[in-house]
Amino acid sequence: MAVQPATGIGKYDVKSPKLVSFHDKREEFLTGTDTPRDYLERCINVIEESNDDIKAWAFRNTDKAREMADKSTKRYVDGNPLSIVDGMPIGIKDLIETSDMPTEYNCELFRGNQPIRDAASVYFLRQGGAVLLGKTVTVTLGGGDPSMTRNPYDTQRTPGGSSSGTCAAVGAGMIPAGLGTHARGSTIRPASFCGNYGLKATFGALNRQGGFSAAETMDHLGILAGSIEDMWIIARYISETAGGDPGHPGLYGGPTPPPAKKPERLIILETAGWNETDGTSREVFNDAIGKLSDAGCEIYTRKDDPAIEAYEVETSHSPELWRQLYRFEMRFPMYQYLEYDADKIPPRLKAGIQEGAGLTQAEYRAALSRRAYWREMHDALTRRCDAMITLSSPGPGPVGMDQGSAIYNEASSIIGMPAISLPVLTVEDMPLGMQLMGRVHCDEALTAVGRWISKKLVQ
Repeated sequence: MAVQPATGIGKYDVKSPKLVSFHDKREEFLTGTDTPRDYLERCINVIEESNDDIKAWAFRNTDKAREMADKSTKRYVDGNPLSIVDGMPIGIKDLIETSDMPTEYNCELFRGNQPIRDAASVYFLRQGGAVLLGKTVTVTLGGGDPSMTRNPYDTQRTPGGSSSGTCAAVGAGMIPAGLGTHARGSTIRPASFCGNYGLKATFGALNRQGGFSAAETMDHLGILAGSIEDMWIIARYISETAGGDPGHPGLYGGPTPPPAKKPERLIILETAGWNETDGTSREVFNDAIGKLSDAGCEIYTRKDDPAIEAYEVETSHSPELWRQLYRFEMRFPMYQYLEYDADKIPPRLKAGIQEGAGLTQAEYRAALSRRAYWREMHDALTRRCDAMITLSSPGPGPVGMDQGSAIYNEASSIIGMPAISLPVLTVEDMPLGMQLMGRVHCDEALTAVGRWISKKLVQ
């Protein structure tokens, strides 16, 4: 029996979600039939109507956002927008520094913290005329304990974490897009629960300087959006202006979304998450794969190819390997925060910090070697397909405020491959994401496949 929403924006309809887009409004801005200020006001109206229930925002910068939108409106009237993101309302996860808004990491240790700089991504979005509407709620320091944010489609359910506020705001139609982060499942999982398009680009492809990082070799800047087109536009704009992480080449591809491309060969993965997945979610996923097969896509699974089976067996150990990498890397700065005032670190995060104390350098070195082997396996396999497909989460956002399982996201975080969550499945009148994964640095090709699959499954 379907779970009836208590409060929120109503049951999820995959063919008519509450998502809003921005890219398709720019022509109207140029002709004067719509304006960035009017677009912003529509976003603010949705926030005022629903945020008391959903609690997506840690700080709202409404007055300054209106000033930004007015300046953007004038630029469009003059025919001189600054960039492809000029006028776009954006939410910024509160792990990412902002020079004109507090950055508190949802942590009592940083209450009232006001940076003097923008993170690289925020700085260049600001330079491009984006309307920075506010800071969105995160879990404490990005790890462990739930936040106050609720799922926009049913406030009895979790929105996921740690990019909970951004995903809930996008899912509710408060904003067309926003920034998150991702070290385990913090972009793909809440995108699945809240019905967003979510991109965890190739590791290092999007500059994360100025964002809080607990796992330097797995953290990503995440992009959440109401359309796959806006998702790509923001990601490519950030890379074009801010670059990738230092030492990385950035996101490859053009500034506008790639055209949809029908995939010839798809590899379907169970991953470590299949045994945690409920029967209804399995059935819905398999039905979707059947539709792709009927449309002429060649489908391959672990039963068809020993190389896929070997990959499945190896990556079934992702919870163990992720934990070894993350817990070792998070020791700085987490140890110091714990020592400074342990009472201001919530219990689940505190337990994770303490768990890392038992890991040795030898164990970390062994984990790095194992990851290198996984990356070789992944590269070899992805040369033989257009995309890998699995679920984004074991089911819809569970009732209660636990963040939900990230088990479907751990292998992609460890390897650093691009991953996209598509809001194309429905279970219990709630969104459930389908996850696409691809070859490293082939984010643009993966987005093209994602556009085609989204249209095919939602038509």
